[in-house]
Amino acid sequence: MSRLPGMKMVKKWISATIEAMIGSLLYLTASRSEIAHSVGVCARYHAAPKEHHLNLVKRIIKYIQGTLNHGLLYTFDTNSSFVGYYDVDYAGNIVDRKSTSGGCFFLENNLVSWFSRKQNYVSLSTAEVEYIVVGSGCTQLLWMKQMLEEYGVNPGFMTLYCDNMSSISISKNPVQHSRIKHIDIRHYFIREVVEDKIIKLEHVSTEKQVADIFTKGLDVNQFEYLRTTLGLCVTDK
Repeated sequence: MSRLPGMKMVKKWISATIEAMIGSLLYLTASRSEIAHSVGVCARYHAAPKEHHLNLVKRIIKYIQGTLNHGLLYTFDTNSSFVGYYDVDYAGNIVDRKSTSGGCFFLENNLVSWFSRKQNYVSLSTAEVEYIVVGSGCTQLLWMKQMLEEYGVNPGFMTLYCDNMSSISISKNPVQHSRIKHIDIRHYFIREVVEDKIIKLEHVSTEKQVADIFTKGLDVNQFEYLRTTLGLCVTDK
């Protein structure tokens, strides 16, 4: 019984340490986009962390320590083309079966925005979760288009890439299929922006889906390929 107070102190120390480390890593995701997913996953357990969560956070820090000379490369270009990538890991969370969505947006070849977050609801099908995520992507593109126009930049026709053909088909076909009739009506504004030729939905292969890095764990080769595609490179030898 005399050991209990000591164990409680250790648990409190682990909890406080993990919370502080995750807080620092969350701040770092503002410039190191490739760790957004892994840090986000760790942040889900900061309220009641275990010792193995501390080990996972240490792995992320070890990765950062080994890639201190990496950073985002921004190039000057008068082209104002605006494209986005959106993806989702359907029911990827083994605890509550919620999906993790992620996306990134490029102004020409320069990465300007990205995110990775767990959704607040459990989707009933891949078609539903992909379509809803595409809707979020369209919303983000429209907001960024408005912001750019305030700075005198006209991005013109915008393209959103996703690797799910069902989402693209639903956006172009007004017929209500049985597998999508349960989707909330608020998500169907996608059809309007597609029909008005404001946003164009394009299919991209899973291997070239840049947003994959924000939704799930990847093998080393694919991770490094997508990291380079995001614009992260060695900035100092």
